[in-house]
Order: sequence, then C-alpha cells, then structure tokens
Amino acid sequence: MRWYFAIDEAGGLGATGEDAKTALRTARHVGGLEPHLLYHGARNDFTAWMERNGVRIIDTAPSFLATIQQAEAAGTYKAHSIGHWLRVAIPLVEQAEKFVLYTDCDVIFRRRVDWDIIQPAIFAAAPEFKADNWNYFNAGVMVLNVAQMRATYPAFEAHIVSRINGGALYHYDDEVALNEAYRGAWDRLDPGLNWKPYWGYDARAGILHFHGPKLAVLEAITAGTWPADNPTQRQYARMVLGRIDSYIAWLTALGDHLQNTDLPLALRLHKTASALIRHKPKISGPIDMSFLEMNMFA
Repeated sequence: MRWYFAIDEAGGLGATGEDAKTALRTARHVGGLEPHLLYHGARNDFTAWMERNGVRIIDTAPSFLATIQQAEAAGTYKAHSIGHWLRVAIPLVEQAEKFVLYTDCDVIFRRRVDWDIIQPAIFAAAPEFKADNWNYFNAGVMVLNVAQMRATYPAFEAHIVSRINGGALYHYDDEVALNEAYRGAWDRLDPGLNWKPYWGYDARAGILHFHGPKLAVLEAITAGTWPADNPTQRQYARMVLGRIDSYIAWLTALGDHLQNTDLPLALRLHKTASALIRHKPKISGPIDMSFLEMNMFA
C-alpha cells in the first residue's frame, strides 16, 4: 500500500519531524508500505534523512495557498501549519494507485495490516475522542479512494476557500474542512487502525496515534513543568491524568516494541512510564473528562 504522510519545513526541524522518523521506522518494521512524504519548504537535514531512508519526497503546497496567505495578511485567518493542509493534495499528486493510506506523523505502526481489503467509496476514517462516537472523524489515519477524492476535489476546494474567506472561523483546519464537506459520505475505518492511548490498552491495535498529548507533554506533566495557561493545555493534562493507567500500559508496551528499531526512544518511553507510575499518588479527586463527549455536529 502506498503510504502518505505530510510535513512542512518548520515541522520537519522540530518534534514533529522526530515523530515522522519514528513513524517511518515502525512502518519499515511491519512492512507492506511504500512511504511518500508530502513536503512544503526548503530541503534540509530532515529531508536528506528521509531520502537516505527510502522515502520519496514530493514538494507540494495546498492549491489554495494564496487564499490562506491573503487571509493571514488581512488578519482574518491563521493556519496552524501549512503541513496540516498538505494531506488534501493527495488526490492531485497521486496518479497511479486506486487506494492509498494517509497518516499523521505522530503514529506508530504496530503490526502489518491487509490494507487491500479496505476500499472505501470516497475515504474511510475512525472517530476522534471516543472509539464508538461516529458523529465526526479524526483525519489522522485515512484510506483514500483517489479517483473519487479527485472527482470531488473542486467542490471541496471551493468549500475551503469560501470558509477561509468568510472569516467565520479564525482557526480553521483541514480536519474540520473534511468533516464539513464530506459529512455523511465517509466510510467507517476500524478504530484499531487509529487507536488513541487514552482509549485504553489494546494489543490488537494496528496503529497507535498519539493524538493530543505527545511524549514531551507526558514528561512535562510528571516533572511538574506543564503549564495550564490555556484550555488546550488544561485538556491535555486531563487526558493524561484521567487515563494515566492507559498511558502507563502503552508507554511500557511501546518501549518493548521499539527496542530493536529505536533504542533511545524505547528507553525514554520506559522512563516516562515509570515517572507516571510515581506520579499517580499525586492525583486527587475525579478528573473531568466530559470533553471526550464532544460532537462536531448536532
């Protein structure tokens, strides 16, 4: 299966770039995937590393990049990153395959999957915060029907441009755009192929997606240095503390899983799991996890 992931120059030089390297190492370990990286920006040490490790790099940009730039200049819109928008370019870039896999960079492949049996009408995706909430999807793992995505792309692009130009949302991203434009038209993907650490430990999960808190957040929480200055930071802390046993189990299992592919990361995972165990007695009272019930649509 052809596998796409995406990143921009700034992301490649930061923590997301390290996540992408881990994703590639684990993809190579399980096998059956042809890595293709959608990239925006200048070539650098990160892209050189990817090429040395057999990744085909495709320089691209959202077809509506000028719209984003004009709205940012006007102060009516701010993209989280251009890298996040690159996934929507897949049906324009891909010309050979009928179906392809897309994942975010912050995933770990845990077992080989028979991707060929997943053939959605347009694309398949799994839920975001709860494994059984199909109100909307998380775009971190998707199987795309390339021809159908390409056929619907003009309308999709028009929808995005209209929303950005409308100024209705200062922060508007590709996941919201995909959910809005394809509401009711997407197929359900096995949640085990986009499993989140806070869902509990499940050894059957094929892809673990570090949605929300990354490893550095867990380390900061246990060190007492994680800030609580905004709602997102407070939510991340609740996700970890409210599901701390799940995170301990996953970090321990991943540390074991990665010993032969990335020993420094494996040791870091085990160290963080131990720190979370020591942190457990400091948790007092129930943790408000009601945000996991969020729906995008009424």
